[in-house]
Amino acid sequence: MRFLFYLVHPAKFQFHKVQINQLREKGHQVDIVINTKDILEDLVKEEGWVYTNIFPKSRKIKGVHVYIAAVISIYKTVYRLWKFSRGKKYDLFIGDLTSILGLLKGVPSLYPTDDVLAAVPEQAIFFKTVNYLIAPVITNVGKYEIKKIGYKGYKALAHLHPNHFKPDITKLFNELQDGSSYFIIRCTGFMATHDLNKSGISDEVLFRLREILEPFGRIYITSERKLPDELEKYRLNIRKNDMPHYLAFAQIFIGDSTTMSTEAAVLGTPSVEFDEYFYEIEQMIEIEEKYNLIHCFRTNQQNEFFIKIIDLLQIKNIKEEYSLYRKKLLEDTIDVSSFLIWLFENYPKSKNEYFENPNIQDRFK
Repeated sequence: MRFLFYLVHPAKFQFHKVQINQLREKGHQVDIVINTKDILEDLVKEEGWVYTNIFPKSRKIKGVHVYIAAVISIYKTVYRLWKFSRGKKYDLFIGDLTSILGLLKGVPSLYPTDDVLAAVPEQAIFFKTVNYLIAPVITNVGKYEIKKIGYKGYKALAHLHPNHFKPDITKLFNELQDGSSYFIIRCTGFMATHDLNKSGISDEVLFRLREILEPFGRIYITSERKLPDELEKYRLNIRKNDMPHYLAFAQIFIGDSTTMSTEAAVLGTPSVEFDEYFYEIEQMIEIEEKYNLIHCFRTNQQNEFFIKIIDLLQIKNIKEEYSLYRKKLLEDTIDVSSFLIWLFENYPKSKNEYFENPNIQDRFK
């Protein structure tokens, strides 16, 4: 079979990495298209994939309102995808805006997401045009539920399930390989359309976190935005694909990124999220309330946020405790990538089998 994957964000790379590698190992032809977004191209290069970047200077359009820019970007993206795929015969399109391309070329398309429709309503254009959505069972996609192929798990399990990822302490800096305590802080840039009127970890909060954490271990900051000069020395400069290893061995992860907060959680690392996103996303609430792996705070809850971090620092053997919470999560979920590989390479028969019996996914543990 021949597949076209369009990856628009580092999180999409991580979600599809295992699937793409294994489909290729099985002899399928997989074409990869990306655009410039944060560290996405670095990740793809480190993986050694052949790819095409259809927006080498990024898709961002400056000088107009973010929603107007998004509409222009959609037209430009579909045209460039069509141009790339011209003269090629595909069995399945996977990714953002391949749904519109699929309508134009008569190729079925799948759109993976874990965003709630009510929280990210601009997704509706994908939901309307795609053949089927791929999303966690818990993710509410509104009236498009009839199109949803729901998996029992979370996006982060696609690449961090123990069937596909084994933390390797030798990937860490030499000074951390003796088990020394360290903390990772993630700061996002809040530049996407769904980031409008959102906020997270400010410089003021970063300075306070430094005061709290520094007596207990090393601090590393990974940031999409410029940091104050005084904090630049904490910036984490590593091979991009090694980040999961750093998350796995960290004592605590703190961030304003739902993606990385979930990644840390499914690895069994205590995760504290501080932003205006989590309360709109059911899976974040579930991981917090059912598994106690994430602790979420809105930006008007600064005191509670700092108190929680201080409390976590006092817990002896915290990693062992959270590994038990992770064990429960893994018992309740599936190997997401193995399920999706089966879905992709047996499509459309697999799609029909899923809708006849959604529990068919329980084979993939």
